[in-house]
Amino acid sequence: MREKLKSLWLTETIHLIESQSGRFADQDINRQVKAMPTSLVNRIVMRATLLSKQNGLYLAQKVMLRSIKLSFLLLLFFSLFIGSSLTFGALSQNPINLYWALFSLLGVHFITLIIWLCSLLFFSRFGGSLLIHCWLWIAEKLYQKKTVKQLVPAFVSLFGYHRIRWLLGFVLNLFWAVILTSALIVLLVLFSTQHYSFEWKTTLLSADSITQLTHYLGYLPSWFGFSIPKDEVIKLSEHALSAGDIRSSWAIWLLGVFIFYGLIVRLFLMIFCGVIWMLSSRKLKLNLDDPDYQILARQLQPLVTNVEDEDKLGEIRWQLPISQIEEGHGIYLVAVDIVDSWKPATIVPFYGFLNTREQRIAILDHLQLKPAKKLLIAIDTDRAPDRGLLNFIRQLINKSQQSRIWFINQGKQFHNWQSLSLPLANPNWLEQDN
Repeated sequence: MREKLKSLWLTETIHLIESQSGRFADQDINRQVKAMPTSLVNRIVMRATLLSKQNGLYLAQKVMLRSIKLSFLLLLFFSLFIGSSLTFGALSQNPINLYWALFSLLGVHFITLIIWLCSLLFFSRFGGSLLIHCWLWIAEKLYQKKTVKQLVPAFVSLFGYHRIRWLLGFVLNLFWAVILTSALIVLLVLFSTQHYSFEWKTTLLSADSITQLTHYLGYLPSWFGFSIPKDEVIKLSEHALSAGDIRSSWAIWLLGVFIFYGLIVRLFLMIFCGVIWMLSSRKLKLNLDDPDYQILARQLQPLVTNVEDEDKLGEIRWQLPISQIEEGHGIYLVAVDIVDSWKPATIVPFYGFLNTREQRIAILDHLQLKPAKKLLIAIDTDRAPDRGLLNFIRQLINKSQQSRIWFINQGKQFHNWQSLSLPLANPNWLEQDN
């Protein structure tokens, strides 16, 4: 599967999970995505990719695809066994009853083909087969402990049954192409190494009816060089004949009918379904008219939009994303959850207090665009180091070239803060050259 389709699949899965269980804690990821100079769709996809890596969904998708590929290979090998079994069953008796052998070789193929065509045309949700359900069952057993339940529904929601039926058709006809190819190879080997005689038997039909049926079945294959036995040979074959040319003519006729009405049909359908699947999947895109995506679109508006240079009107430049900035600029001291009456040393470049949600969003947005060279984070150790506060400190550290923690006192939670082994410094660190 192409990387674009994998990313869209993850995006739809994230969308499905959030619509059922609520939004993820995505403030920091949204901030990173908003700084990227790309389209809205790419920002939504990148957000979903980062979230999926964070919560394990990305790995779950990889495990799922790996198990599907493994089960696919197992069923391909099983298809080889089925094909050879068809041939051995059809040629189990000598002399060979021609039409019974033909039914043994192509009967199941035609029955499943009719069922698949009917399901494709009238029941698109059930456009698979027993092999497809076996494949998905094996895959589910392989990945059920390492993935989430929303991946499969999200796949169906993204691609829709009108596309998935062509994928299922491609896989189904591929399996049958492998089965019939295996049967053909075994058939050629047995005809080349064994001595077979042919006959036809009937209770209801006359010899003339058998002759006409033989001509009807052999008409299209005869265009490709598979000759039809002569009428005299057909009528005389009510009882097995041992003449070499008669045996050879019946073997060629049987091979032609098998190849044309079996293998070529499945190869054509496999290619047809595969081409439609590829063309339809290339047109796949997110439904941005969805209300959830509309809300997300407003939240992922870029932090810096394209700016026109006054000296070069029309030329557009973009702020580089944080991942491309090698060095930070600026020296800052910030106070996190400290009362506004606290006064730092006058020699220290104090950026401000970060006590409210709006203040924290503002500093993170600023550092996302202009990472600090040095950032000193003042902490009141009377404040407990809870998960929310530590997560905010981690975000600050990730957006500066160098970061240190300054404990402004030895409060009630001082020992808990010390146990975290944070990088510590005092305000003099900001004035040092390194």
